[in-house]
Amino acid sequence: NLKVQGITPFVDAARIYALAHHVEATSTSGRLEGGVREKAFEQSDVDAWMEAYHFIQLLRMRNHRQQAEKGQPLTNHIDPDTLNELDRRILKEAFRQARKLQSKLALEYQL
Repeated sequence: NLKVQGITPFVDAARIYALAHHVEATSTSGRLEGGVREKAFEQSDVDAWMEAYHFIQLLRMRNHRQQAEKGQPLTNHIDPDTLNELDRRILKEAFRQARKLQSKLALEYQL
């Protein structure tokens, strides 16, 4: 599920860091960039996270377009085996970036 397992980790982490560091931005990218300004993140990490986030969004929109063209209901589920090799590799790296951000969040905010 591209939305739950791909997009949500970035959105949720950006929201938590924005609250913790008083970043007023409302978009995911604005919140992550605000984290750089507040010294919570390195710019290189945010660049990688945003590339991953945007790639997953691109796959979601492409999948929705294909489903709409076929008259199918729109879903966020995609079979990785239907992707070409390059997209599959990039998606795998995008999920790795999501895990990296989640791990950072878990380390900093563990109870």
